[in-house]
Amino acid sequence: MNIFSKLDMLYKLGFEARRPKIFSFHDCLPDVFSSYIELLIYKRYRILGAEDLLERLDLAGGFRAEAPATHKEAVLTFDDGRRNCWTVIFPLLKKYKVKASFFIIPSRVKDSDEYFPNLEDYWNGRVSWENLYMSHRKQPYLTWNELKIMNASGLVDIFSHSLRHDVVNVSSRVVDFQHPGVYEMPVYFDEWFAACEPQLDSFWGAPVYERAWAPLVSNCYKPGKMADTVMNEFVKKNGGFLFFKKREWRKKLFEYFQSARKSFPSGHFKKLESKEGARESVFESKRQIEAKLKNVCYFFSLPLYQGGKDCMPFLEEAGYKAVFSGHKQTRNKGQALPVLSRIPSFWIKFLSYF
Repeated sequence: MNIFSKLDMLYKLGFEARRPKIFSFHDCLPDVFSSYIELLIYKRYRILGAEDLLERLDLAGGFRAEAPATHKEAVLTFDDGRRNCWTVIFPLLKKYKVKASFFIIPSRVKDSDEYFPNLEDYWNGRVSWENLYMSHRKQPYLTWNELKIMNASGLVDIFSHSLRHDVVNVSSRVVDFQHPGVYEMPVYFDEWFAACEPQLDSFWGAPVYERAWAPLVSNCYKPGKMADTVMNEFVKKNGGFLFFKKREWRKKLFEYFQSARKSFPSGHFKKLESKEGARESVFESKRQIEAKLKNVCYFFSLPLYQGGKDCMPFLEEAGYKAVFSGHKQTRNKGQALPVLSRIPSFWIKFLSYF
């Protein structure tokens, strides 16, 4: 994000009063999420649920001009439907009595009656912190049963984030490296799944290439696997998991990757035979969510915040009411559906300055 994007973000946070501030999460640690909610409450934000947000939408062009005079507004959204939404987020939504919207990937949601513990079990001494972590390893995504419970609470609304969320490489340009996030799980979930969920200590440092949502791509880039091994060995020799506690760890990885790059076998491009088409993804994800949860699925979150223009005819045909994207709004002239820009969650802390 360049300096102009950062200034634009600060403007949205501090001075754009007529629009609800829509925050985008994937997962979050308990103390961090609690601090975010408490800050929003302290700053007198009204945290909108999906129905509230729908009422604020002007389907002809975005948001209605009139905003409530007595409240600033915020919306909490979570992409992917990761286990963290059950173990951490849902108990805290109940604690603070606030609402959120979860955008799920139906193909990754399991039909299971197995009970996985959450923060309420930890607070009541029924489970250790380690057991919470292990549940993330055993079942990284939510189950339909958990989604039904959360949806029935009135605090969580469930919408679509595509059917499969297949992600592919589109060039040899390295944009990042696989590293730990919440609960020491990989930040780049799709790459981890594509590698058949390997042991984490053998995956840290693997290059992450320029990527895109599969339905938007004709040819994909297939990198050589040696780079994964070499970069992982570098991480292991420099402290393993603790390497990512060091300052400028990302800079060190980029420097080492550039120094070793000539020794890596070159990758190649091949025609993509994706299992996921944009139209099927838009329609079938909506159908499955509505069939399982008996609620109307009227919002869609773009995978990787890509494909708004390509998917818009399908989204309109399927009956969605709005599309959620990244921090840059991508609404096109003549487009019927609002495209709602979102603010990355870590920007919430800057609200303390306004």
